[in-house]
Amino acid sequence: MTLNTQGAQEMHIYGDSNIKKWDAAVNQVSGSLTLQNIENLTAENLTAENFQSLSLTVPVEQIESESGGLTSNIHKYLKGDDYPNITFQLNNVTDITEQNGSLLITASGVVNAAGSDNPVEMQVTADLTDGGIQFSGAQELLMTNFNIDPPTAVFGTIRSKDEFRVEFNVNFGQEGV
Repeated sequence: MTLNTQGAQEMHIYGDSNIKKWDAAVNQVSGSLTLQNIENLTAENLTAENFQSLSLTVPVEQIESESGGLTSNIHKYLKGDDYPNITFQLNNVTDITEQNGSLLITASGVVNAAGSDNPVEMQVTADLTDGGIQFSGAQELLMTNFNIDPPTAVFGTIRSKDEFRVEFNVNFGQEGV
């Protein structure tokens, strides 16, 4: 069973500096999820072994902040001209537990940004929809893990912090369902 991103996808990036917090919206997310050995997608029959693959792609040019200068810097630091996409590739799902009517999924994968791979361990919430799955959660990352030096401005008096957070709500569904 292959599901593709469908409907409204939400992804946002949050960071901080020694002066103020910053954020940027991700305006386009696409991807696919392949589940194996499953015919009827229910919480009861979804197991870690069902996850064959999951990939997400974010075009760097589709990341925008309210400040044109910040948007330009984000694209520059992500080396958007040389590496036009940020990708996530699932390695494996290690655990699925039910929690408050949702599924809590523990997984590992690789995020590629600015030409550098960064392995991640994450927990996401999954809610089954009519013929699909909605994944939501947040992931803390470091710029330096992608060989990006945290940006500075005004002769180094403004310094971005290395840590940033990606919050997401991504929907996968079947065509025509």
